[in-house]
Amino acid sequence: MTMNEWFFTPADYAVFANGLGTNAEYDRERERVRDKLVRLHREIYPTIRKRQWDLHPHWMTQWLISASRISPATPRIDFMTLRYSKPETTIKLMKKELFEDFGHFYANAMISARIDKEGFAVELYVSDKAWVDGQNLKNRLAENAQQRGHFRTLLAELGSEYTLRLSRLVRNDAGFVRHEETLRAKTSRLVNVGMLAGTMDKYTPGAHDLRLGIYYAPDDPRLAADRIAAQVLARIEQLYPLYAFLSWSLKNDYRKIQDADKKPPRRTR
Repeated sequence: MTMNEWFFTPADYAVFANGLGTNAEYDRERERVRDKLVRLHREIYPTIRKRQWDLHPHWMTQWLISASRISPATPRIDFMTLRYSKPETTIKLMKKELFEDFGHFYANAMISARIDKEGFAVELYVSDKAWVDGQNLKNRLAENAQQRGHFRTLLAELGSEYTLRLSRLVRNDAGFVRHEETLRAKTSRLVNVGMLAGTMDKYTPGAHDLRLGIYYAPDDPRLAADRIAAQVLARIEQLYPLYAFLSWSLKNDYRKIQDADKKPPRRTR
């Protein structure tokens, strides 16, 4: 396959390599990647709307894609994402009813298309900041065997290529912060009752990032320019029921009363 047949080129992945993530001289290169993600959005979003999935891009057009330029607020860029989450009305409701810090997009579970130096991914992402959605997931699974069985059925329907990852930010004695992966498991293993229970025991909303997705090598033929949009839509269709299972809303509220004002720690030393 020639370079012109790929949606993302080797140069697109290389801009996230070590040493370049803090270099503002590569902003123009990252803008090129951003433009491709915008183009991908324009290809897939009409179908998302047509299928009536309750997934929405950032309500501010300039934040459709995550940061692509180095700034004081974003001094390092190791990846870029096209992301979909709750509608602005729900996010504003969470900000009003729960905590002020739910006014920003990353405080909510999302489905995203992500590019970094390793390759491309389509994933369900619950960041440490999205601890209400994380609590909603844990409490719904703890509700009864029927809920756990439903969740395991959704996992089984993903097939064998999906992986669940838990990671956290850790700070060493010198004050440097890095991501540390604490668990990685094929979702096909989580169909096992004991494996799912053990994994959820290790997951602490507010302290861990939870990622559940499919991860493609840069040379995967499914990322060809004429195939990638259909591939992303197919993966969103698989992940959407899991997103809907855990995503907090007034109609999907499994948070316990005692959790209502409990804000978990976000950083681990």
